[in-house]
Amino acid sequence: MQDLHLHDYRPRYPQASTPEDRDGRVASGTARPHTQALPSHPAGVPYAPSRDKRWLFNRWVDFLTLGGGSLVALAALAAFYPRDEPARAALAGIMLFLAHFVNHPHFAHSYQIFYRGFAEKAFSPDSPLAARYRLAGIMVPAMLAAFLLSALALGSAPLLGLAANLMFFTVGWHYAKQGYGILMLDAARKGIRFDTGERRRLLWNTHLIWVTNWLFANDVLSEKEFWGINYYLLDLPDPILFAVAALAAVSTLAVGRDFFVKWRSGRKLPVNGLLAYIAAGYVWLMFVRFDPLLLLVVPMFHSLQYMAVVWRYQLNVEGENVRAGGSAPERKSWAWLRTMPARLVGFAVVAGILGYLGFWFAPIVFDTVVAYDRTVLGATVFLFIGWTFINIHHYFMDNVIWRRDNPGTRRHLFAA
Repeated sequence: MQDLHLHDYRPRYPQASTPEDRDGRVASGTARPHTQALPSHPAGVPYAPSRDKRWLFNRWVDFLTLGGGSLVALAALAAFYPRDEPARAALAGIMLFLAHFVNHPHFAHSYQIFYRGFAEKAFSPDSPLAARYRLAGIMVPAMLAAFLLSALALGSAPLLGLAANLMFFTVGWHYAKQGYGILMLDAARKGIRFDTGERRRLLWNTHLIWVTNWLFANDVLSEKEFWGINYYLLDLPDPILFAVAALAAVSTLAVGRDFFVKWRSGRKLPVNGLLAYIAAGYVWLMFVRFDPLLLLVVPMFHSLQYMAVVWRYQLNVEGENVRAGGSAPERKSWAWLRTMPARLVGFAVVAGILGYLGFWFAPIVFDTVVAYDRTVLGATVFLFIGWTFINIHHYFMDNVIWRRDNPGTRRHLFAA
């Protein structure tokens, strides 16, 4: 999830009066302290079978989508990595095809959730995040659009290149923070406790690993190209790079010690969340430095991780809508469209359409019909503008959606 900013959530654990075993798991039969009551189940409305709420879906789906599956897939890819150009081109084509169904819809999902009921969330005096919604939903896209269109009007490739710098800066940050957020989410759903010091060390380690990868990528590659626009990276002195890397190594050892102590004391670990943390913070960010082709592979795993959380969130939203709305008379045509599966399919189909429009159709149309200096900016400048705009804006939207103090997130993800 930016793509997931659940990094702001800190589980609220039971008070001393609440029955709880030593490793933080809530005793059987005791309601979780952060659970809110959902509407009662109206008679006659089909109700989804009960499920183990320790998981988003189940043990294996969580493992495959949240990070474990990516480690298996990348290990297999490393063993059979394509070396010749035809095989590399085939892999690139496959990943671009899959992007239509995974990568691009995951961006669209953030728009669907963020702008649903936007007027109330951004302007209601009772909305706890109204200012953040206005900033991320109005001011940020307006400023981004103004900057990108001004650079286009000036015919300035260096100015456009700054947008690429910002995009890759926020993307790496987003990957690492999403891994931390899913670790916190997995722990919260399983009732596993992290004390304040452990959370602080995990978050510091997340930042340091991201910064280390970003700085070393800048050091190795001083110039890159994205959709025909060149952008330039930083060239920092080696002592600074190695100092940051040393801090990241020490931070990793501290976090590893925390998990080792938990394991040795017999307490359970949030395994899928831990795999998400390792995959997003370490493996994915490091892998993309080995070969530019991996920039087409790794985002799919990040998007799968995000979509697993979003689909659980949306299933809970639609399930509540169906239960609260009562049963539709069977004689009515198209009544099935109001069922939870149909609502979820509609949510996914709309995301696919929006993703295609935003990433391909609209930019290609603008590149075809708008006159600009193609000798300076190339033939795909609107693809560059569209992709950078969506990636950067996605980061700011997710930083609002997945906060611990967002009522929708708390209700439909942590409490359901």
